[in-house]
Amino acid sequence: MNVRRIMISAVAAVLGCGSVQPTKARREVGEIVEQRVGLSGVIPAKQDAESRARVRARVAELIAEPLTLERALQIAMLNNRELRAVLEELGVAQAELVQAGLLENPVIAGDLVNSTRGNGLGGGLSLTQSLLSAFLIPAKRRLALARLNHAIVTVGQAALMLARDVKVAYFGAQAAEQTLELFRGRAQAAEVAHELAQRQLDAGNIYPLDFQLFAAALDRARVDLADAELASMVAREELTRLLGLWGEDVAWKIAAPLADTLPPEVNLERLEQRGIADRLDLSAARVEVKSITHALGLRRRGIVTDVEAGFVMRNEVGNDTGHEPVLGGSLSLRLPIFDPGHADIARIQAYLRQAQHRLQDAAIHARSEIRVHRAEVVAARRKVEYYQKTVLPRAASITDMTLLQYNAMLVGTYQLLETRSDQIDAQRQYVEALREYWIARSKLELAVGGRLPDRE
Repeated sequence: MNVRRIMISAVAAVLGCGSVQPTKARREVGEIVEQRVGLSGVIPAKQDAESRARVRARVAELIAEPLTLERALQIAMLNNRELRAVLEELGVAQAELVQAGLLENPVIAGDLVNSTRGNGLGGGLSLTQSLLSAFLIPAKRRLALARLNHAIVTVGQAALMLARDVKVAYFGAQAAEQTLELFRGRAQAAEVAHELAQRQLDAGNIYPLDFQLFAAALDRARVDLADAELASMVAREELTRLLGLWGEDVAWKIAAPLADTLPPEVNLERLEQRGIADRLDLSAARVEVKSITHALGLRRRGIVTDVEAGFVMRNEVGNDTGHEPVLGGSLSLRLPIFDPGHADIARIQAYLRQAQHRLQDAAIHARSEIRVHRAEVVAARRKVEYYQKTVLPRAASITDMTLLQYNAMLVGTYQLLETRSDQIDAQRQYVEALREYWIARSKLELAVGGRLPDRE
C-alpha cells in the first residue's frame, strides 16, 4: 500500500509539473520589449515551424520597404541570431523548473544468493524512494522559479542592449550616408572647377600655380570621397549584422536622413533614481541574490539527513522444509558524520556575499553611467543647437557673400570653391553632431532601463 501511494504521488507530480515550453516566459520578455522599446509582437511565444515561418515572412515584408528605425528594431528583434540564442536560456530555466517539481526516481535493487547447504537459490527485490526529496520539492521549485525570473530579466536586458546597438548602428549608417552625399557633391564641384581651370590654363588665362591649386583640391575631394564610401559601407555592414540579414536582403535602403528636429527636453534630474529602480541588469542581480539565498536555505535543510523508505520482497533460503518468502518495508538514513555539509554552506554563503557585492557595484556603475550619458545628451544637444542657430547660417552667409563678390569679379573661382568646401565641412560636422546626440540619447535610454519619458 505504501508503494502504491508513492507511485501515485510520483504520477501526480509528473502530470502537474507543467509544460517544458517557456511560452509564458517568452511572453513576459515580449511585454518587457513592448513597454521599454515600444515594439509589440517581436518576441514569438513559440519556436515551432509555424512561428519561424511567420518570422521569415514578417522580416521579408519589413525589408522590402525603406528602412526606418522602427523597422530596423523590429527586424533585429525577430531575426538577430544572438538574441535567439539568448532566448533559449528561457527554455533551460523552464525545464529546470519542471524538473524541480518532480520526485526523484525510485531505486529498484535485487540480489540472488545460493545456499551453501544445498537448499537452493534465494534472493529478493527492493524498491526505495527518497522521502526527503518529496519534502524539499517546494523549496526546489522556489529556487528554480527564482532562476527562471533571473533568466527572464537577463533576456530582457539582452533585448534592450540589442535595441541600443541597433539604434547606434542605424544613426551611424544615416550619418555615413549623408556624409557620403556631401563629399560626393564636393568632388563633383571640384571636378567642374578643375575642368574649368584646365580650359583657362590652355587659354593662358590663369597661372600654372592656380591650376595646380584646383588639381590639389580635386585630389583631396576624391580621397575624402573614397574614405566616405568605405565608412558608409562599414556602417551599413554593422547594421546588417545586427539585423541578421544576408544574401539579397543586404541591399536595404535608409528611409530618411538623420532627424534634425530634436525631441522636447525632458527632466533629467530624476533619471538616476529611475534607473536604479527600473534597470533590468540590476533586477537580475537582485534576483541572483534571492536565488542564492533560497539555495542556502535548501542546503541547510538537506544536511540533516537523507531518509529513504521502501518495499522489500525476498525469498529466503530456508532449511529442509523449503524456502520462506518474506515481505516487508525498509528504512535507511544517511548519517551526516564525516561530511555534515559545513563546507557547502560556507561556499554558498561566500557566493551570496559575492552576489551582494556585485549588486552594490552594479548600482554604483549604473548611477555613474546615467550621470555620464545625461551629460553627453545635454552637451550634444547644445552642440546641435549651436550648429543650427550659428554655425550653419554663418557658413551659408559666407558662401552667399563670396558668390556675390565672385559675380562682381572681386574674388576668383578658387576662393569661391574653398568657401563652398568650408560650408560642406560645416554641414558634415553638423551631421556628426546630430549622430552624437541620437547615439547619446540611445545610451541614456539603456542606462535608465527603457525609453526616456516625455516632459515631466
